[in-house]
Amino acid sequence: MAIATNRDYLSKTLAKFGLTDDDVDIIVAENPELKGSLDIKACKVAMHKSFSAILPLANVSEGGYSQSWNMDAVKLWYKSLCIELGKPNALKPQIRNRSNYW
Repeated sequence: MAIATNRDYLSKTLAKFGLTDDDVDIIVAENPELKGSLDIKACKVAMHKSFSAILPLANVSEGGYSQSWNMDAVKLWYKSLCIELGKPNALKPQIRNRSNYW
């Protein structure tokens, strides 16, 4: 099946992280620029913008069902996305100079 829409691209890209079509619907709803034809850069920008909300927890366990992710791989993927887009990495700790508050 060929990728024809932004929704298809997001679904296939985010499926490896266990995200559902409902998660993709939320990303599309929050990013009106995705309503048009296939635009991979717009999809990547939307994933970057929504990453903190869609970032899976390291381990989820509920009622005998358990799922875990390789968080190092997820963070590496996110870091490469940030570099590709030239956007800041929200997961990278920031050092701030607070000495002038004394």
